[in-house]
Amino acid sequence: MTSRPTVPPPLRFCIVLPMYNEQANARACITTIYALLSSLDFGAAIIAVDDGSCDDTWSVLQDLAGTIPSLRLCRHDRNQGYGAANRTGFAAAIAGGFEYALVMDADGTQDPQFIRGFLPHMHRGVDFIKATRYARGSRVEGVDFRRKAISWLGNKVARVALRIPLTDFTNGFRAIRSDLLKQLTTHDNGFSVLMEEVVQARRLGATFAEVPYTLTVRRAPGSASKFTYSFTVYRNYLTYLFPPRG
Repeated sequence: MTSRPTVPPPLRFCIVLPMYNEQANARACITTIYALLSSLDFGAAIIAVDDGSCDDTWSVLQDLAGTIPSLRLCRHDRNQGYGAANRTGFAAAIAGGFEYALVMDADGTQDPQFIRGFLPHMHRGVDFIKATRYARGSRVEGVDFRRKAISWLGNKVARVALRIPLTDFTNGFRAIRSDLLKQLTTHDNGFSVLMEEVVQARRLGATFAEVPYTLTVRRAPGSASKFTYSFTVYRNYLTYLFPPRG
């Protein structure tokens, strides 16, 4: 008697897209993600969070919502920051009953095809899944040497300090299980929230996994990165890694 192949259980997840002044990228980003999700046999949706954009991002999103049934929209009246946009997206994911929220940048630097790499880990119930630029099978294309060097060194320090099986702590391309999201109480409104999340997840006993991917640079005319290596970012990263005693 031959055994039947194991069929993965049904999986409902959503893509969370924090957006700020992404008029140049929003349409191509969402339509590309939607095309990938449509090829998967899951109840997947897209949650776009307009974080108080000053350009026509919101108009583009409203237009897309009329043609993409799985697109859900959230909007901040004013810009509150990357961390706040993530929390709004996570709240919408939990309210929608999704098992995972998978966060991507809306600038076209992360190919939606890499979403496929997250699925096996989701089926196993891993709590926190990070895309990585620094494991075997990963690449970084078009990013200047200084930025790559700073990122690589910072992630090495984080791995030594936290002692968890990740190589890329500062990457926003990640999936978090809703059961874990309900326990996270982050407050950082900037990009440092990425480190705050990981530190809290570790304290909560979360399980971790990584997905290799290729990071590229923005190509849309008029599009600029929202991330800057400021003193505040460095300070906050270090504070989460090495909290003051007492």
